[in-house]
Formats: sequence, structure tokens, C-alpha cells
Amino acid sequence: MNLKEYPRKGYSIDQFTQPHCTELMGRSFHFVMDGGVDFYLKFTGKTTVEWNAEGEEPKTAVYECLKGDDTTYLLDYDLTETLGQLDKRVNHFFIIDLEQRLVTKAVCTMGYNPRFPFLVKSEYEFGAIETEGCELPLKRHCFTGEMLGTRVEWHWNTEMITQHSYYSPAFYRITWPKSSSAVEKIGDPFELLPASDEIAQYIKIKDKMYLFSLTEEIMERIVGDKCQFRSNNMNFLQNYDRMYHVGRTFGTVKRNDELVPCRTLFGAFGNPVKLDDDFLNADNPFTV
Repeated sequence: MNLKEYPRKGYSIDQFTQPHCTELMGRSFHFVMDGGVDFYLKFTGKTTVEWNAEGEEPKTAVYECLKGDDTTYLLDYDLTETLGQLDKRVNHFFIIDLEQRLVTKAVCTMGYNPRFPFLVKSEYEFGAIETEGCELPLKRHCFTGEMLGTRVEWHWNTEMITQHSYYSPAFYRITWPKSSSAVEKIGDPFELLPASDEIAQYIKIKDKMYLFSLTEEIMERIVGDKCQFRSNNMNFLQNYDRMYHVGRTFGTVKRNDELVPCRTLFGAFGNPVKLDDDFLNADNPFTV
């Protein structure tokens, strides 16, 4: 068969996604968190994990796992007791860094805002991995400005390309070339907004590896149910040595006029890109 004719998914952000990683099965972790309450994970199966904060009884969840490099894992699971509540779900997200024995943990929550129940709030905490016979590391993953000024073109599948500008410690900006399938499948998703700027956070994991986190908050506040995607949080573990990222979404999406949970693993390959000065230098209309 001509590989060009090989059947592939069409418009999708998960065509280049790695397979779910099961390497942590059988392992247990004690995270010493800087917030003062330690956290524990015990991987009981290929997709099952027990978790608990210090002093609490363990609970079970179904997890997803991808690798940023040989020793760095992106892990998440939805809290089982919130799965049936569309606008009150909770997601736990981790970057487990075995090389440096460090961890980043995020709790992503819906339903905290009575006016915008589908908004996702992400609260980050840093810590270290307790290892028998070793002192705890002094260093931590940390919020960073090192990515500012970076521009990357991400290839999500054989047809879809997006272009990111990481220009602010609190925002990012997105566009795409005319050849991207996003033009045909989505059109201009910002036609109801004055700009594509959106809420973002940047965390340094190690040299040439960063966690980029965006939340579709502005779109949710202004556009609401006129948009297909409802305040999705997207976390990208970006490897600038190998020029790819792995990640997951957590939010809500409209399918056939019905709102359903959205939690999808994704991956993409990247390359540096030159973007128009008018795009790069445009004012952010959502800030004073």
C-alpha cells in the first residue's frame, strides 16, 4: 500500500499521540509537597491507581500516562466520585520527574464559579519525590519566563498545524497557516472575539523541557455556549531537545448540540516558525 493512502484520522489532535504508558505499574510514590500536605500514588494496574493525601484513606481512579522523555511522565486522572457531574468534575494532573526526583501537581476544578460553571481552575504545587536513602532535593520545578519570545509551529496530524507565540507570562497567542485543516474544519474560532490571546502559565521542568498550560477562559466568559469548546484546560509537556510535546485536555465540548466531558490525550511535533510582525506585536485587548 502507498503510505500516502494509508487510512488516518481526519481532523484530530491525537493522531500523533504516544500510546498510553504503563511503565509505572507496580510502583508507589511519596510526594513531599511544598504546601505541607504530602501525597501518595500507588499504581495497581496498567490503567488503575490508588491515591491519597496524607491522613486520608486511599481512593481509586483510572489514569492516563505519557512520556516527555525517558524519565519524565505526564499523568492525570479524573476523581471517580465527580465523573457523573458534568460541571463539577475534578482532575488531578502530575509531572513526575524521576531524573531530578521532583514532581509538579495540579488540581483542576470545575463548578467553583457560579456564573461560569464550566470554567476550569488549575492550582499548581511543587514538591520532591521521597526516595529511601536519599536526601530530598533542594531544587524544584518552577514558574518561568524563559519561554517568552518563543514561537513554534505544531503539527498535530498530517493536515492540522497551529502556530503559537509565547509572548507573556500570563497569556499566549495562536494562529495557523492557510494550509492547515483547522481553516476548513473550524474556520475562524475567534470571529466572536477581538483576538486569540488566552490565559497561560509556564513551568520549567528541566533544561529544554517546559510545561505550558492554557485555559480557554476568555473564550468561555465572552462566547459561552456559542463555542464548541467550553473552557478546556490544555497541558503541554514540551520537549525542545526532541521538538515534540505530549499533553491532555480537561474540559467540556459540544457534540451534536449536547455538552459532554472532554479529556483527550494528544501529541505533536514542532518546528520554529517566523510569524508576521502585525500578529506578534498586536495589543492584547483583554488587558489594561
